[in-house]
Parts: sequence; structure tokens; C-alpha cells
Amino acid sequence: MEFSDLARLASGHVEARIIQAAVELSLFDCLADQSLDAAQVAAAMGTDLRATELLLNSLTALSLLEKKGEQFSLSTAAKTYLVAHSPKSLCGMIRFDASLWNCWEGLADAVRSGKPARPADMYQETPAETETFIQAMDSLVKARGDAEVLANAMDWENVTDLLDIGSGPATYPIHLCRRYPKLRATIFDLPGTLKITERYVREAQLESRIKLLSGDYRNDPIPGRYDAIFLSNIIHGEGDDENQKLMLKLAANLKSDGRIIIKDHILDKTRANPAVGAIFSLPMLLTTASGRCYSFNEVKSWLENAGLSRVRQIDLPPPLTSSLIIGVK
Repeated sequence: MEFSDLARLASGHVEARIIQAAVELSLFDCLADQSLDAAQVAAAMGTDLRATELLLNSLTALSLLEKKGEQFSLSTAAKTYLVAHSPKSLCGMIRFDASLWNCWEGLADAVRSGKPARPADMYQETPAETETFIQAMDSLVKARGDAEVLANAMDWENVTDLLDIGSGPATYPIHLCRRYPKLRATIFDLPGTLKITERYVREAQLESRIKLLSGDYRNDPIPGRYDAIFLSNIIHGEGDDENQKLMLKLAANLKSDGRIIIKDHILDKTRANPAVGAIFSLPMLLTTASGRCYSFNEVKSWLENAGLSRVRQIDLPPPLTSSLIIGVK
């Protein structure tokens, strides 16, 4: 690693905070359909002219804005991902990342103690916190195209009964139900989350095909028998023992030849690669009681101990950074 690479890593928070502040100020929305100079942007946002110009120039340096003369406009990437009404807007995820800023300040203390920097409550403390988290999950999946990739990664034609554990905004079952007319989905999630999930399902006009069940998958029984059980970004929030117990529980909900499908960051045997998964274990240190990312062999052992076989991994294409692990009953 060269000095410039190290320096860039050490100051990476600067670029993140520039983007987060711009989203918080709705700066990209201000420029969504027009070019403006700094004074016009400051007037529209109600911000200081000097400070606004500095922010606009920094966003130009990051290739998120384009500048001609004194006029600023959005780059293609900003139009696609940073305008709130864009179908691929990433703003929800950016706002959620910003909400965790104080958690990252406590990283050294978390390493000393082994304890999270915030309550490990799955963002259920207040309705506003839950809303921010669920919007972030929906935002990320839609911006990156995860649901389309999942639909193409395996055969769903024979799946008529799907259980989605911890579905959040229901982004995956909504997409799968639209694509596969025979499919019906059941979502099992926390009651605070389901109040928001209901809105997403209603807006998709899929109330007749997506059923919502309230509960905590750690402690509560899960009713029903299913062709497939899907868990996206669930296992990294739990410890090894908790994940083994969950797989044993879910195996009882599978029909014969049914599948458990896990989508998550999957590490190699060193647990240091891929880098995105190794690094993602640190947010789990900060926000969960015992979560981290796991290797294929660790996940495979949970599934086999639960009576599943033919366990395989499917690596998903960029820009996704996760993989599927599938086991069959």
C-alpha cells in the first residue's frame, strides 16, 4: 500500500460526510431539473452563500456535480442515485448511514469492551428510527438492483409459498410476486417494522398475495409450511449459536425438497475476504449483541446440522457484494 492509499483511507470520513450533508440539505433535489449558481442554491436551501459555494465545489471535485462557468448541475450518477424521487434513489441508505455517525465514534470503546455502541434493538426504539432503517433497506435494494438479480439467480417457477424472515420493506417478495403470478409470500417480522411493511405492500397492491405475520424469529414460533424460506441480511445480525437455532427452527417450516435461501456477505475461510464482508462485521459489532459476517463453511454447518443437504454458494454479480447460500431439505 502506498502512502496516498493510506491517507485516502484514513480520511475517508470526509467524503462520506460531504455526501451525507448534501442529502440532508436536499441539495441534489434543488438541482434535479436545472442548473443554478451558488447564490441561487443558497437562496433555495436557506443556507450561507460562502459555505454553500464551498460545498458545491467539493461535490464537483467528487464528480457528483458538473460546473460550467458559475453554474452547477447534477452528474449522471447524482441524477440516478441522489435525487429523492428517483426510482433508484440511494438517499434512504445515506440518511441511515448518517444516523450511525455517533456509533462509529465509539468504535475503539466497542473493541475494548466487546459491547455495541447503541442498543441492539433492531432499530425498534422509536417509530422514526424504525422508519429510517426500513427506508434505508428499500433504498439500497432498489438502487443496486438486488431484487432483479435474486430473481435471475435461481429458479423460482415452482415456488408457490415463500416465507421471508425479517423482510423489512418487503422489496424482495413484492418483486418476486410481480414476476411470478403463482407465488404467494408470507413476511415474518417485528411488529414495529410491520406497520411500515404494510404500507409498502398496500402501495404495491399485493395485499391479497403477501401475508404479514408479527413476531420475533429468535423467540416466537413461526407457523406454516413453505417451498422456500428467504433470509436477506439476517445472519450477520446474530451470533453463531443464534443462527444455528434459527436454522433448526426454520427447517421444520420447510416442505419436502424445500429450500432455505440465505443472502448475505459470505467470507472465505480466512474471514478476512472479501474485504466488504470483513469490514461489514464492524457495523455489526457497533449495533448488535453478537453479530458478524460468516464464512461459507460456517453457514453450511448450520444448514447441515438442521438436516439440509446439497448446500451451495452462488456469488452475485457486481455491484452486489453478497452471495446466496442455498440448502435443500
